[in-house]
Amino acid sequence: MRPAYGAGARAELGVAVALIDERYLLWLAKQQPNPPSEALHRGLYQAVFSQLARHCGAEAAVLRSYLYTDQQPSELCDDLVVRMVPAHASDGGAALVRALGLELTQLASRGGCAMALLASDDERLIPYIDEAQWRGLKVVMVTDASAQDFGLLMGQDPSWARLLMQADRRVSLNEAAWAALSHGQSEGLGYVPNRAPPADRREFERESEHEHEPEHGFALADPAHAEQQPDGAWLEQVQQVIDEWWREETPHARLDLYEEMQNSHGVPPETDRHLLLRVRRGLGRTLSFPEKKAMREMIRAAVLAQSPVADEAVDL
Repeated sequence: MRPAYGAGARAELGVAVALIDERYLLWLAKQQPNPPSEALHRGLYQAVFSQLARHCGAEAAVLRSYLYTDQQPSELCDDLVVRMVPAHASDGGAALVRALGLELTQLASRGGCAMALLASDDERLIPYIDEAQWRGLKVVMVTDASAQDFGLLMGQDPSWARLLMQADRRVSLNEAAWAALSHGQSEGLGYVPNRAPPADRREFERESEHEHEPEHGFALADPAHAEQQPDGAWLEQVQQVIDEWWREETPHARLDLYEEMQNSHGVPPETDRHLLLRVRRGLGRTLSFPEKKAMREMIRAAVLAQSPVADEAVDL
């Protein structure tokens, strides 16, 4: 049985790293309705992959991205480390596979992150992914919408299909992401924060440690609010936070949450942690147990209020 967390347990909760085969990403871009006329906008890789990570459960922006390319950089980009590899035509991508694969396993063995976003279609990466997963790293493959029809993909490109099968999860880029990467139009990406400052990280960790505390445990709450019951003003303020969060979610994320909550009685842990932090910041204090219970009921009510339309649930 694979461990839930291996060396990656030493990483900060929610931290992710992106490993990007630029040749693959450019190939995907050229399949889109509005393909780029030139190179992709490297300065927006961090924003795009941070949003992808967030939709996979990460609570912070991507720590950094590693870009494997045979194209020399013309500018320096923050949080983007360029790894130069030979042109694919010269060795069939063998050097890229070795470099990317070793980086992936090193991240897992050294506990550098809890999640890796991997953008590549090379089936030779499967052994490296498998090794990283055994060491506790969650591996998410980055695709486009064509991968949603897996039966068709298995028939047309079985090599890529086998690679996608190895991943813990798959996430695809939507129109806003392609507009950013291809044409530098970042408006549709929304706000993507930098890494949480130390004070906010400590606050998040304290909140996470007690996210499922028993009814009699109020260690985190301020004494004045330890047993405070939700009142009308509290309900209105928290409802605004939940409504804002729900509007920010993509159609696919809404459908995922709707289906998951239909088959459970609670709130998924990553959603619970995210909204506990947002509500806490809005109130300027920790929540009492009755308030946390009320907040979770409000989250479920918002998610289950109306079934999302499946046809509109397109992956990010």
